[in-house]
Amino acid sequence: MKKIIILLCIPFFFIRCDSFLDVNPDSEVVNKDMFNTASGVEDALYGVYMTMATKDMYGRLMSTMIPEILGQNFTSTYQYLPYLGRFEYERSETRNMYKNIWKTSYLTISYLNNIIENLEEKSEKDFRHYNLYMGEALGLRAAIHFDLLRFFAVHITSTNEAAKAKAIPYVTEYDFKVTPYSSVEEAYGKIITELKRAEGYLTEDESLMPANRVGNEKGFTGARVLHFNLYAAQAMLARVYWMKGDMDNAKVYADKVIRSGKFRFVSKTSLGTFMQKNVSMDETIWGLYNAEVYSDWLTSHIRRQGLGDLTTDFKSIYAYEGPLGKKDYRWDSWFGTYDRSGNTVDILVKIMGPVSDTTSLNTSYSGGPYLGTSMVRIPEMYYIMAEALLGEGDVTGATVYLDSVVSARGMEKFAERIPAVNVTLDSIMVERRKEFFGEGQWWFCLKRLNRSIKLSGTTGTIIPGSDKIYALPRPVEEEDYRPE
Repeated sequence: MKKIIILLCIPFFFIRCDSFLDVNPDSEVVNKDMFNTASGVEDALYGVYMTMATKDMYGRLMSTMIPEILGQNFTSTYQYLPYLGRFEYERSETRNMYKNIWKTSYLTISYLNNIIENLEEKSEKDFRHYNLYMGEALGLRAAIHFDLLRFFAVHITSTNEAAKAKAIPYVTEYDFKVTPYSSVEEAYGKIITELKRAEGYLTEDESLMPANRVGNEKGFTGARVLHFNLYAAQAMLARVYWMKGDMDNAKVYADKVIRSGKFRFVSKTSLGTFMQKNVSMDETIWGLYNAEVYSDWLTSHIRRQGLGDLTTDFKSIYAYEGPLGKKDYRWDSWFGTYDRSGNTVDILVKIMGPVSDTTSLNTSYSGGPYLGTSMVRIPEMYYIMAEALLGEGDVTGATVYLDSVVSARGMEKFAERIPAVNVTLDSIMVERRKEFFGEGQWWFCLKRLNRSIKLSGTTGTIIPGSDKIYALPRPVEEEDYRPE
């Protein structure tokens, strides 16, 4: 029987399998001893973070690779990847990728369910940092379900009621039961409820996360930016409400993060190094630590033609002619060139660092104390505030928030441009794409608005927005033997 509940029996932590049927009978009896000590619980949570950083999740497929190719920021001529870029989802060549996302994400959720169920048998009397443990586990479970919803379900504004009624299984138990599908609306409700619970548990982060972080913090309560922390819960609530289209609540939570004063924009002259394989101590709200981040995949791919090249029109989105001394520093800092067998090609160095023929793929570049990648950064909160205020008719307020990011990146503020330029939703969308290029967010921005997509490498082929291009197919194994 091939179905999601089999995943709940996979050995705890790093036992991996090649099919939905590989089950170790010895793993069916979970060793509860590890949850009798704080170090055991912390090891369990660290195991979750490490799994999230693997290539089948945010180490590759769910970050730079799939959403960036779908969003036409990257293009590829290698093996099955061109089919992905043309939204040919039903081909067998691409289906394994989706299955790996689905399988590894639900595997990680099963780890979290086990942690949460064991913590529910404990209390603050048992562990000094009980609230942090529970808050992190709940927040991570909600965050992973949210991305599964964004990848595999139609958007909440879809007119296909049957598809909306069958979004994803929202799995909260570590057992053999088959979890029914939740509707899109139900899934959003559960995600929001769990993120709010996480927020309540994580209030200690107000004191644990200083405004000035230098990166040498130690222990479970030290490097909180590498954990699902209080501000991660609030930022994720802002992102979830934004994706859902509830801008009133999105604004509330984005404002909480901004007003916390814990996060700031790096100087425009530091843009060249603030992210390269590192978690920014200034802009990152929540990041994943990983000594072999997905930039290694990018680094290896730019060495071979067709394995994830920049699209031919990517330069146009950074086009900007400002007054003397004003320019978009992102263009100069985040892009470079590479000599590929005598041909100079454009590359994204923002999340991989400079590359040469002699560069080791495991090189750790300077620019931050923690190797890894950012899951959510402070500019996103400003974009959400700008869009929310714009929707309320407050163009001036929207401009202030958008200008905060624009100015930090070296450009002239919209409010000071001559002739005057009124901020619109398209203005915010353009800035979002420029800011998060390579970070796996643009396709979801397009999905939210059901925008048409211009295929890269074509003379103008436009794919209209639809459920077909904005919902990946679930693994066929998931449907086998389901009673519904």
